Order: sequence, then structure tokens, then C-alpha cells
Amino acid sequence: MQQYSGMAVKYSTRKRNGRVLVVVCTSLMAAPAMDSLPGPDMDEDERAFVSAGSEAQDEERPSQVKPPREARSRGSELSFLVGLGGLPTGSYEYDTRVTLPGAGKLQYSGRQRAPGFAVFGGGAFTLPRRFRRITVAATINLGGLAWASRPVIPSSVSPPFSKESLYSDIQGRYSSRLGWGTALSTFVEHDIGFFHEKRVRAGYQFWNQSGSYAGSFSAAGGGDPANYNGRLSLRTHLLRVSVNEYLDLQDDTERSGRAKRRSGMIQQWGFTLGSHQTIMLFVATGPFWQIAR
Repeated sequence: MQQYSGMAVKYSTRKRNGRVLVVVCTSLMAAPAMDSLPGPDMDEDERAFVSAGSEAQDEERPSQVKPPREARSRGSELSFLVGLGGLPTGSYEYDTRVTLPGAGKLQYSGRQRAPGFAVFGGGAFTLPRRFRRITVAATINLGGLAWASRPVIPSSVSPPFSKESLYSDIQGRYSSRLGWGTALSTFVEHDIGFFHEKRVRAGYQFWNQSGSYAGSFSAAGGGDPANYNGRLSLRTHLLRVSVNEYLDLQDDTERSGRAKRRSGMIQQWGFTLGSHQTIMLFVATGPFWQIAR
């Protein structure tokens, strides 16, 4: 009987210890999950610490940086430009022929400098693919240098007639006429970089322009008037630098997701430096289209 009572006590003790062990294990397993959450019993310092940690993690994440320029299309582009050019100085050749009554013909040649202006319009084509940095263009120019107010006979020559009478007739006839014909100018440019997100190009330009003048004036001593006619020539090789700003140069997307060809406006300005110390400043604007992708 005593042996049975002892076994019962031992079984009760083991059962109580097992329950205690289960409770302890359950508490230990639940403790980390409860401590990791900022419950309502957390004080303000603990909440601030958790918030600061979250902000620090967000700051450590690298932000996306948009590139300053989009990659240029590999397609070709066609543009048309209209502009105005001013020549602070330019050098041209003249060839004057004077016919005196009963004295035959006299010829005088030389070179003269003068300022001028030009209004121009033309087209430019940017090559595709691997040559897309090259642009070829041609313009038609109206204007020229102010030759009528300059001598058409070398100052070192003393002709057998009145220079003043000849110059007076030229200025009277050509004060409202240019005397210059239409000029065709071609050039080729190459993209060399960017200036404030605008494309900078440099290249070669050739300017070829001719003109003519004719009339009559009173030779010295009266009598029959003398006749004159002459030729003007402006031929120069120029180093060209231009700055090109493309406006609305963004790809529009159709509903189907296919990109449209680009189009927009170009604003251009620059200068040219040429042979015989020729200088020209120009500004132009016009539309452009991407004609191939």
C-alpha cells in the first residue's frame, strides 16, 4: 500500500513538472515575436528610434538619376532653315572696264573690303547610322557687301578721266540696288559636343557670289559720255561653327506603343571665319523631321 502511494506521488509530480515545462517553452517561443513589434505600450523614444531606422534604410537606397541627354536617334534628319547673316567685314575682287570716246578701253582690277548682310534659306540633311554626326547643307543667299560706296579703281592709279564723276554715277545708280547676284553656299558640319544641352557643330563652308555693274558718266572735258562696266567676285573658304537647339525633340508614342518619327524646330546661331579675313555672324530657325529610323 505504501509502495502504491509512493508511485502515485511520483506520477503527480512528473505530470505537474511537464505542464510547467510546456508553459515555459510556449512563453519563450512567443517572446521574440512580441518584442519585435512596436506595440501600444512602447514609449515615444522607442517609437522615434524605430522611425529613424526606417528613414535611414530609405536614404541608403540609391535614387534613379535621369541622364542629362537622351541617346540620339540613329536615323537621318531633314531640316529647312531661314536666317539672317551679318558680315562685319569681307573682301571681294573687282574688275572695272572704262570705254572713253575715241580712246579705247581701260581696265582696272583690285581687291576691296566692305561690310554687308545676307538673307538666306536652305536645307540640311543629317546622315544616318554610323555617319549620323555629319550634316551636309546648302543655302541660297540674297545680299552682299556694300561695294557701291567703295572705290572701283586702285587709289594708286591716275586715270585719264574724273574718278569723282565715275563714283558719283555708281553711287547714284546702285544706292538702291545691290549689284550682287544670288549666292549658292554649301557646307558640311560635324557634331563636336554640347553646350548647355545644345549641339555644337564645326565644319567647312564655301561661299561663291558674283555681281556686275554698268553705266555711263561724264568724262573730263565734256563731250560724249564714257561707259563703264565691271565684275564683282566674292569667293571665300570659311570655318563654320554653329550652335543648334532642338525644340520638342521627344518621341511621341502611339496607342499601339510604336514610336513616331521625331519632329520639331531648330534654333541655330554661330559664326564663320574665312580667307581674306572674312567674318560672318548668323542666326536661323526652321523645322526638322526625322525621315528614317
